Amino acid sequence: MVILLHLVFFASGLSALVFETLWFRQAGLAFGNSVWASSLVLSSFMAGSAIGNLIAARIGDRPGRPLRAYAGLEVIVGVSGALLVYALPHAGVALAPAFGPLLELPLLLNATRVATAFGLLMIPSAAMGMTLPFFTRALSASHPSFGVVLGRLYGWNTLGAVAGVLATEFLLVARLGVRGTALGAATVNLVLAVAVASLGGLQPDPEPARARATSARPPARKPGTWGPAWPWLTVAGISGFCLLALEVLWFRVLLMVVHGHSEAFAIMLAVVLAGIACGGILGAAWLRRAPAAVSRTASLAFLSALLVSASYYGLGLMGARLDAALVTAPLEIARLAIPLMLPVSTLSGVLFTFTASALKERYQQASTTTGWVVCINTLGGALGSLAAGFLLLPLLGMERSLFAVALVYAAVGALLLFATPAARPSGYVCGTLAVAALAAFPFGTMRDVLLQVPLKRLSAQWGPRAPLGSGSPEIAAVREGTTDTVTYFRVPFLGRPLFHVLWNNAVPMADTEWESRRYMKEYVYWPLAVHPGPRRALLIAYGVGNTAQALTESRTLASIDVVDISKDVLDMSRFVHAGADPLQDPRVRVHVEDGRFFLQTTKERYDLITSEPPPPASAGVVNLYTLEYFRLLREHLNEGGVVAYWLPIHALSDRATQSIVGAFCQAFVDCSLWHGIGSELMLVGTQGLRGPVSDEHFARQWRDPAALDELSRLGLERPEQLGALFIGDAEFLAQIAAGTDPVVDDFPKRVARRSAADGDHLINALFDVSAARGRFQRSALIARLWPRRYIDASLPYFDVQARINAYSFGRSSIEDVHDLLTQTDLRTPIEWLLGSNGDAGRVVDAVTPEVRATPVAQYHLGIRFLADRRYDDAATAFARAATLQGAGSQVFGLQMFALAMAGRTAEAQQAVHARIARIGGSSPQLRAEEQSPFWRFMRLTFGIERR
Repeated sequence: MVILLHLVFFASGLSALVFETLWFRQAGLAFGNSVWASSLVLSSFMAGSAIGNLIAARIGDRPGRPLRAYAGLEVIVGVSGALLVYALPHAGVALAPAFGPLLELPLLLNATRVATAFGLLMIPSAAMGMTLPFFTRALSASHPSFGVVLGRLYGWNTLGAVAGVLATEFLLVARLGVRGTALGAATVNLVLAVAVASLGGLQPDPEPARARATSARPPARKPGTWGPAWPWLTVAGISGFCLLALEVLWFRVLLMVVHGHSEAFAIMLAVVLAGIACGGILGAAWLRRAPAAVSRTASLAFLSALLVSASYYGLGLMGARLDAALVTAPLEIARLAIPLMLPVSTLSGVLFTFTASALKERYQQASTTTGWVVCINTLGGALGSLAAGFLLLPLLGMERSLFAVALVYAAVGALLLFATPAARPSGYVCGTLAVAALAAFPFGTMRDVLLQVPLKRLSAQWGPRAPLGSGSPEIAAVREGTTDTVTYFRVPFLGRPLFHVLWNNAVPMADTEWESRRYMKEYVYWPLAVHPGPRRALLIAYGVGNTAQALTESRTLASIDVVDISKDVLDMSRFVHAGADPLQDPRVRVHVEDGRFFLQTTKERYDLITSEPPPPASAGVVNLYTLEYFRLLREHLNEGGVVAYWLPIHALSDRATQSIVGAFCQAFVDCSLWHGIGSELMLVGTQGLRGPVSDEHFARQWRDPAALDELSRLGLERPEQLGALFIGDAEFLAQIAAGTDPVVDDFPKRVARRSAADGDHLINALFDVSAARGRFQRSALIARLWPRRYIDASLPYFDVQARINAYSFGRSSIEDVHDLLTQTDLRTPIEWLLGSNGDAGRVVDAVTPEVRATPVAQYHLGIRFLADRRYDDAATAFARAATLQGAGSQVFGLQMFALAMAGRTAEAQQAVHARIARIGGSSPQLRAEEQSPFWRFMRLTFGIERR
């Protein structure tokens, strides 16, 4: 029977963590995923659990059959838990009118959130809190050691929690959906209730059994054996505080090298829970062999301080060996998480067991002891989680916060050493070791190792496509904020910043490089071209401010709302946009809030809504890609309003792309898909937008000199090019999404990251420019919105778009450059194909004459002259760049190309022969050049021979 009851409590822990995971997911829909909302929901749950502990402490030892009472609690948890999963999203909608007026009053808004969350979570969380005290009472009556019983139950229940969090994340939600998983967890609770009620009928009232057991066993320890109660209650609270604070800090530290998708959080939480479970079982086994082991509690606290320092040092050693790839695989995440978190978590489980065992002699009754210890521990944990997020991280940063928690552990050891009858010799030894570890704390690991990992990744990603002469990326600014670690990297060029890159933790979120600006500003350029008179705009997710900058550059918009979940990201905007911060525009209103919660609670409507959220597979971001969310966007559009939305197909599996497209097109019947740059695409939907606008209105952005300068740098030199970005309208997207279910709130796992199993079929369909041109000509949407003149004028630019796509995927050639030079009047795509861009050109114009004369600057000037069809000037500039280190062959080839385009083929032929004679015709370098596509093109097009 005891074995069965341990298995029951394992299953109970599994169900409890399934419910907790689902509640927090659903609470994000109801209250938002902002750091305040998430923290307040967690605190509400833990407060409810603590109240359950207190109730159990008061009534748990009354005469009766505790197993039957426990069975009733399981029924309450199962029924109320499942109802809560169903009710939370509806509660958010129902309470939206109450939340809306409080959006600009954060204190009142958060107070309302916590009151609401506490009220909704109270019944199931309190019932969960009561289960351990009742179960402990049921089993401790027949066992001589309360600590052994509690440790085993605590350990097995927490092992069940490990299974619950992993099963929910990796199996149940994907197969059953959120609500189906909730029904499955409720079924487990009801089955357990029936089973335990049956067993409870076989179990007598534990009070007589306890009396018989007491008379048959040696006298219990006298009260006071382990000293007064207050130090132990203090330890219960502080150990809970430390572990939950460490959990927040550990997660943040690991997120510097690990991709923060939901699976990563599940693995990290599972490691912490596994450590606690092992600690409970280990503590029980230790007490069974040596009941006086409680005297080692001070030593355990000191060892915890030591291990906080040692595990962080170990992570630094592992981080130094990481390559440039982002850690995403579950086993790799576990490999980093286990040595960092498992040792201290295990000691925390032992500390809990020993603390409860010491207090049992004071309170005598099992339920009273368990209830009080768990209550104090839970409240300490709630405070630790809040303190870590809102005090330690903003004030001290990750590294010093870890050191502070280690100091607190050492203080706990000192308290026990001097306030209780602890084993002084071992305590002093462990205390000395802890002091030594704190003195040797590995300060600098964050700066010298962990921050270097994203820098290494950025260098690997940027290097192959960097303009010739760019410097290595360097750290420009770091802020360890409440929600994330915001890092700005600077990429230098000729001694000046070329652009900046924003990283949140280990993931690049946005940058100010031209490719990102192109697709992010397209979210504004496209609606402004086709909307007859946009006045109000909403931007959800700020990033580095590219889209916000495009909004503020528009003279037609009268009001711009910017919503972002991270205050730190918004604050750091000033670092990038010094002197031109779009957030300082008087039309801009900033809201630090979850974007979905903002839309759910505001009554405002807009002419334009756009967004550049984090990658869809990141934890919590899927809420911004579901059918319900897209419908929410549509509901907040004025008549004729436009939504322009990011679709990063490089970060999504084919099926996820199809599911998101299907969801978007269910919300917007006139949905369409457009090129941005490379695999960064744009979904567009409207609220009954009619047109077409006049030719003058469509092209007015290109008549604004300030706007035209940026449009040209981003490769949109003419308004006709806007139409050539077209991929397909609703008819085509229905074919793309056919056979897949849309992403909905109930099935968030339909969004998955791209893997090697995804082929090229979908990408080939989306990037077939010839087919897109035909669809553009036949599209009813285009006929409705595009001026007739610009439909016809856009058709030749589909060939240009094909060459831009080829460049984005590394497949462009000198033949593409030649065709652009001879068949169009465009210049920007030519610069791109040759390895330069308008940003590099702007730096070249800003440097001193001495710097402009260097080979690097002359190389980029040569490309600019070539794009301007100034072929003689280009040849001269390339000749001056001939000594460019590591690129001599490339520069020489472009010089010959410029001479040939200038009609100076004989001069080019002589220069080729002179170079062959100088280097030696049989050299491996020249033999390789002879076979290159470039020189084959030069021979076939201009007759320039290599012999």
